[in-house]
Amino acid sequence: MGQKFGTFKGVFVPSTEAILGTVLFLLLPTLTGDVGLAGMLLVVVMAHSVTVATAFSLAECATNLNEVGGGGMYALSKRSLGRAFGGSIGVQLYFAQAASIGFYCIGFAEPLQPLMSPLLAGLPFFEGNAPGDILLQKQILASVVFCLFFVIVIVGADFTLKIQMLILVVLSSSVLMIFLSPFMGLQLDSVPVFASIGNANFFGNRALTVGIFFMAFTQFFPAVTGIDAGVGMSGDLADPKKSLVKGTFSAICVTFCVYIVSTVIYSLMRKDLLVTGYSGGSPAGNMLTDLLGFSGAFPGNLPGLMVLLGILFATSSSALSCFMTAPRTAQSLARDGILPHALNFLKYDFFRGGKEPRFSTCITFFVGISIIWMGSINVAATIVGICFLAVYGWLNGSAFLERVSGNPSFRPTFRGHWLISLYGFLSSIIAIMLFSWVIGVAILVAQYVIFQMLLKYKAENRLEGVWWGVIFSFVSRGLSSLNKIMQGTKNWRPMLTAVAFAGKKNSPHSIAHLSRLIAMYKGVVNLNIIDNGKSSVDINEFSSYNIPVSIIKTGDLTHSVMSLIQTSHLGGLLQNSVLLEFSDKIDWIKVINRILSLNQNMLMLKNGEKYMKNDQVDIWWRGEKNGNFMVLLGYLLLSSMPSEKRSSVSMRIIRKLGPDEARDGAFSEMKLLMEKARLQGEVIILKYSNEPFTETLERISDNADLIMMGVPGDYTERGGARFFNLNEFFFSMEIHRYDRLPAILFVKSAGVMNLVEE
Repeated sequence: MGQKFGTFKGVFVPSTEAILGTVLFLLLPTLTGDVGLAGMLLVVVMAHSVTVATAFSLAECATNLNEVGGGGMYALSKRSLGRAFGGSIGVQLYFAQAASIGFYCIGFAEPLQPLMSPLLAGLPFFEGNAPGDILLQKQILASVVFCLFFVIVIVGADFTLKIQMLILVVLSSSVLMIFLSPFMGLQLDSVPVFASIGNANFFGNRALTVGIFFMAFTQFFPAVTGIDAGVGMSGDLADPKKSLVKGTFSAICVTFCVYIVSTVIYSLMRKDLLVTGYSGGSPAGNMLTDLLGFSGAFPGNLPGLMVLLGILFATSSSALSCFMTAPRTAQSLARDGILPHALNFLKYDFFRGGKEPRFSTCITFFVGISIIWMGSINVAATIVGICFLAVYGWLNGSAFLERVSGNPSFRPTFRGHWLISLYGFLSSIIAIMLFSWVIGVAILVAQYVIFQMLLKYKAENRLEGVWWGVIFSFVSRGLSSLNKIMQGTKNWRPMLTAVAFAGKKNSPHSIAHLSRLIAMYKGVVNLNIIDNGKSSVDINEFSSYNIPVSIIKTGDLTHSVMSLIQTSHLGGLLQNSVLLEFSDKIDWIKVINRILSLNQNMLMLKNGEKYMKNDQVDIWWRGEKNGNFMVLLGYLLLSSMPSEKRSSVSMRIIRKLGPDEARDGAFSEMKLLMEKARLQGEVIILKYSNEPFTETLERISDNADLIMMGVPGDYTERGGARFFNLNEFFFSMEIHRYDRLPAILFVKSAGVMNLVEE
């Protein structure tokens, strides 16, 4: 296993360095001079709001998983949107990351070329001063730097992050120099660089229009997309869920403050020095290094020298960050079988047992170097920027869809409002259109084509992920009167048929209340009240439960129950669970065997007349088959209650040990189950004793409002069918042993419920 990194080194440092890139040093001064302090602060806040929304969505998606894995934003999107859709996002993300390396290397060569060309004048290609010659010189320098970065990354992530720690020190020093520059009395050609506070540039060099504002926004926005540098290290983190959330938010907060303070400082500079002309509608002016005295004598040129180092180190750190994350995205795509079989070698290292994506790094080398030598860098930069925006948009969309779907499996420990994710999604789409709607539409079409290919060849034409839950949510709202929907494969939801009996000794209201809590908000419930004619029941008594209720008049209770458990809901939707009120007039052996043969979960409420509230719920664990299902029922009960009520509910998971079971191991196992199931409650482990179980149950849970436990009896399988071994007489005698206890929900699960979404 390779070295795992913590929050600071693995997430905060790469993200911070990627965000504090060339925009801070090269673009922000000129943009501030053009649009002024007020306009630029609004640009900075708006751009960061998109990143903050993405961070919230990222935190929700990450904390919903027990294992994040490698791939960063691709891995998070794939878990929600499925293999095909997530794979199309991953392919798009990889090419954006790989291409970014070339752009950052060009950015590195931009300020370096004027300094190096006089020193290299005797070498081929460094003698001309024509625009084509200058471009060629920049490409050569960028290629040399690119190869150096390749060597650093091929050594390994640990070495690369050590280099980035040095870069962080230099970058921080450069930012500090900018903060101190107003107090240094700087001049350019004997003209003071900074104006007085009263003459600060509040409103810009020209009248601010909507077009000028969004021009500044599109030029500044790439600066805040650097959080991918830290998120892409998800597979190399010791605690991804904690580090991704904490590291990303910390990086955003720190860099936001840096950009705000830097904007204020740039607004104090003379705008006629910051903006000396316009090219294609974009402002152009003196470089920050010149304004801070780089051309002067030492030590007066120290501020300019530090900023130059900041520019060089910022672009190199961004390139190194992408050089680390892009191969890891490709490696994850290969491991997940998204890429063609011929590219399976990308998931391996050069060395046997190695974890570094060195083969993927080599492929990334060819993608990045080709960007440096392509013709139109600006068009390619726009394509890469839009690709990143599309990925961020879909990550926000993933969190939004998860929240809208209401899937029981979506239980993040970090929760934001669904409006935040929706804002992030819509803002990303709008930003794409502002960059270039033509290229934006082309990229979205390309992603759709990749999605269709993956759906056909990699996912067997089956959609996975959140989509069924989304459809469930929207259809159930649109067709609420039918209370039906088509169930999918990702999420289990209770499709519940509830059966109660009219009469003085029975409690149909308890069944109505319990079935409503279990199924109404997370699934579908259908309540049937059987009346044998000896008592009358009014359907209006149950209107407050807001669930569909049917009154069935019959003289044969067992026959009616047998018919109901085999009857589909509206639209032909078969139930997966049956809730029944206990009655001595039912042939329970026949009913239970029929429910089990239909592969449905059986819930039987005994002592329902005692079921008045849910202040204390005791779940008696006797194995994961019924136990997992009961824990899920506990979660459904809690999630269906008003938020102010949940805090007062005491949920207890109780396990009585067998003769050979260790208490510590059982306690850890149950605590881990509770943690992974996102269920708040108390774990109680009872030591082994010869005390009869019913006596233990009465002693421990006598004050409970509701007890959950498995149905007494033994089960066998013959010819694929399950049979209940006790006869009716002994089953009735066994059940009546619990008469003195509170309300009990006897549970028999049709299978083992998977409580953990890996």
